Amino acid sequence: MSPPLQQEHEALVPASPTPIAVVARRTSVECCGRMFAALLTVVLFSLSGLAGERTARYWGGQQGNFLRLFLATILMWTVTLAFFRESLRPETFGWLFVSGVVGFGLGDIALFLAYVRIGARLTILMNLCTAPLWGALLERAWLETSLNGSQLAAGALILGGVSVALLARPPGTSHGSRAMGILCGMAAGCGQGMGAVISRKAFDVAGHAGFALNGFSAASQRVAGGFVTVLVMMVVIALIGKTHSRPTATTTRSRMFLWLAMTTLCGPILGVSCFQWSLLDLPAAITMAVVATTPVAMIPLTMWSDGERPKTLSIAGSLLAVAGVIWMVLIEH
Repeated sequence: MSPPLQQEHEALVPASPTPIAVVARRTSVECCGRMFAALLTVVLFSLSGLAGERTARYWGGQQGNFLRLFLATILMWTVTLAFFRESLRPETFGWLFVSGVVGFGLGDIALFLAYVRIGARLTILMNLCTAPLWGALLERAWLETSLNGSQLAAGALILGGVSVALLARPPGTSHGSRAMGILCGMAAGCGQGMGAVISRKAFDVAGHAGFALNGFSAASQRVAGGFVTVLVMMVVIALIGKTHSRPTATTTRSRMFLWLAMTTLCGPILGVSCFQWSLLDLPAAITMAVVATTPVAMIPLTMWSDGERPKTLSIAGSLLAVAGVIWMVLIEH
């Protein structure tokens, strides 16, 4: 082909996308997928919270939590060993196991104790909205830096919103000490936030080691840590002969197995898997900020399922707390 014809031919043929453009487009699609995973986590955690409260009220906080993690461990490890065996690596297992001890173990022990004292919506509000505060404190401790004035103000807004929401106490919904329920809700948030930061460390280690760690496998390894923690606690309680009063629940046993299956599926299995999936590329703070909107999503859900009409203070406090979380993320990024 003569040079003029060759030049004309090259001008007519569209240039192929540059590698940079292809990578950027792929990265954009992946980030959208991670954000979708975070939004799906909100839906799943809302359903898990609703079912978890009913499970705790029927079997008791600790027995209900134990049954949930027992079922989740069996199901998730069966799938992981069958399909994701190559993702079980010693470089990341330790980090994920410790993350599970903190988040699923200690955090969910407190979560189920709070369910029967202050209800699902306030428990989830305290859990997920205070989680970024605890996560930020742990990240700052690792990086040896301090929180600036704007971050402290955002933290104050979060705590203020939670406090306002707690002022609106629904009548007849608590079992045991309400003050203990509030403390347990804060402890659950601590476990959630610190567990998320530790699990993000596991993904960083996997990236440096050059292998892929998918969300489901990461969640199953975290669940193992949580189950071992709860199992040890149940054994200790049995050895010392301590018993706990069991809340009453006016429903059929078959329906309670349905609630147990629902909180297991939407919480540790699908919910946490989506949560871990979103952590692959999104920073822990952004993921937790999106997931922190769960208490707002639970308002229409509880109105539909329980006929509950939340008080104005409760709604205002929830919105303030979520706004504080979003503000904290904007400061970070």
